[in-house]
Amino acid sequence: MNYSTQQAADQLGVSRSTLLRWFREGRISSVGRDRNGWRELTAADLERIKGELQLPHAQKTPANPRLRTYLRNVPFFRQLPQPVLDQLATLARFHGYLRGQTIFAPGELGQGIHIVAKGRVRLYRTTSEGREQTLRLAVPFQTVGESVLFRAGQRHASHALCLESSTLITLAPARLQQLVEAHPVLAQAFLREFSERIKDLEDRLADTALLSLEQRLARLLLEADAQSLGSSPGELSAYLGAARESVSRVLLRFARDGWIRKDGRNFRIVDRAALEEY
Repeated sequence: MNYSTQQAADQLGVSRSTLLRWFREGRISSVGRDRNGWRELTAADLERIKGELQLPHAQKTPANPRLRTYLRNVPFFRQLPQPVLDQLATLARFHGYLRGQTIFAPGELGQGIHIVAKGRVRLYRTTSEGREQTLRLAVPFQTVGESVLFRAGQRHASHALCLESSTLITLAPARLQQLVEAHPVLAQAFLREFSERIKDLEDRLADTALLSLEQRLARLLLEADAQSLGSSPGELSAYLGAARESVSRVLLRFARDGWIRKDGRNFRIVDRAALEEY
């Protein structure tokens, strides 16, 4: 994969203007250009540039207080010492996305870890027949894209789609890995988060194997209500990996029993106790 100067700057954790200034000053070696004359960098160029600049020590940009505040609200960053959080903030960049815009797709090279600052992001996979399976929905202060974080050169296997206009914070992978190596407390924070993610996946697999569709749907409705997530038949069926027709039949039965009611495209809980006891 080749990178534009903006993409390369994101990978290095600096602004595009800083990267171009380094080229002008001769601090880094020249790179190839495309047929239109624009600089075009390869993965090898990025590794060479990191070595030439001795990153991350070369950058002394003060931490952005706003970024630092957002990062402190990420659950597994809350216990980090302030100096480590400050260094994380120097790596971070805000990126805005519109509703329906893709953050990454299968086959794309990982651009770092993404933290939802505002909005909602759906992670899903598709089958060869076009059927979708929702893996999870990420809401503010949750992360996406971490599956390729510590595997250099690895590509995404899932889609990440913005369900509404969203703001994400991106931490460039190369410098983040160096920071993790320098601060074991940060490595431990990631390990705790990944352990929780594995437990969630194990619980979901157990539910799929051991619970009926009705029981799984009752649990999902409670979870969606608690997190203010969508509960349309399409969204619920994609998350459960079940046929939409089957999910719709169960929803209608729950509605007839007075447990839920239809509210536009979504369903709202009326009798929480009944769902919790199901």
